Amino acid sequence: VKTREQRIEFSGGVIANSVDPQMQMRSENLTWRIKEEILTSDRPIQIDRYNNNKITDSGKGDAAEVNLKTKIATIKKNAQLNLVDPPTQIVSNSMTWDMNAETVKTNSPITVVQRAENVTVTANKGEMKIQQKIVNLTGNVTAIGQRRQSLKSNKLIWYLDKKLLEAQGNVIYRQIDPPINFTGETAVGNLQTEDIVVKSGTSGRRVVTEIIPQDAGIQN
Repeated sequence: VKTREQRIEFSGGVIANSVDPQMQMRSENLTWRIKEEILTSDRPIQIDRYNNNKITDSGKGDAAEVNLKTKIATIKKNAQLNLVDPPTQIVSNSMTWDMNAETVKTNSPITVVQRAENVTVTANKGEMKIQQKIVNLTGNVTAIGQRRQSLKSNKLIWYLDKKLLEAQGNVIYRQIDPPINFTGETAVGNLQTEDIVVKSGTSGRRVVTEIIPQDAGIQN
């Protein structure tokens, strides 16, 4: 305990429980800066968020800072957030988890996995509104389904509840079976059911459909 600096350092199986927001932090090392109301850890840490004594979200990383005043957790190095409903995993190098606003943001490359649909989306950066179950992704967005069908775009809005994707900018939709590509400006639909509508947008460029012929294996 450092009284002048108003700092307490804990080590060895540390468990910190918070009432507001209702959460629990577990790490091997934790520093509590009392005056600033900040908890920091430079070791692997697990943060569980509760609602009515049930875990709703769970974050972990190799280091973290939790501001008890603003209720914002910054998870650094190999950051990962797991949501219970719907079962969704968000992975990035670092992310900001605002427990009051119920948002997760990252400016680092991000991967979002929706286990029930078997859909994985990667992008340069992203934000999720946890309560609304909406994910906004920007830059080199690629969504891949369980049959390797893919949707690429500049921007993507993913409505997890509706199982709906809205893609915008340089859209390429590719199906493996049957092998076919669609190129356009926007796309809307369900990747899991391969029910995607590609449109040309306002640029005047038409939707290009490319059917890839399969080798029939005919020999002379």
